[in-house]
Amino acid sequence: MKCKKYAHRYADIILNSEYTIKNEIDDVLDRLTFENIELKFSEINQEKLNVGKKAQKGKQPAINFLLKELFIEKGWEAEKKVFNDSDNDLVIDFWKNKIGIDVAFNHRSFIGGDLLRLQAGAEIKNMINIGIYVCGTKNFLKHISNDHSSIVSFERVKWYLENFYSVLTVPILLVGFEE
Repeated sequence: MKCKKYAHRYADIILNSEYTIKNEIDDVLDRLTFENIELKFSEINQEKLNVGKKAQKGKQPAINFLLKELFIEKGWEAEKKVFNDSDNDLVIDFWKNKIGIDVAFNHRSFIGGDLLRLQAGAEIKNMINIGIYVCGTKNFLKHISNDHSSIVSFERVKWYLENFYSVLTVPILLVGFEE
């Protein structure tokens, strides 16, 4: 998949020093295609219809499923808790070697919490040195959901990173899927 990137606090340079991990991430992102998103979307909907449930409209769950499958295949830990608290559900989607990845194909109201979770993982719990935030560009989102304007977008997250620069001290590489 073609990706657009924005480096907050030199995240790209820091990630380049983790060459093996950088290559793993790039490989996962390259292996995601519109074709396999469509196939997984059809498969998920067929399973829902088979048990009498309504089909999904957006393709976001298909993307999340495929990325989870690909990252786990590379040895990444899924849903790493930020705090060791059973009443707290703050998790980083994928974690390995002090790198945290958050995949965001949800409502844009979650952006602040997502970024704060990466900040807490770095500054409070010292579990990550860099965060990677994966979402779609506005144009990409038009292809995966009819409700694309309410989903987290690369452009919106970039605005957050630029305008909260002094607050968000964790280096974050923003990755946006393009058409």
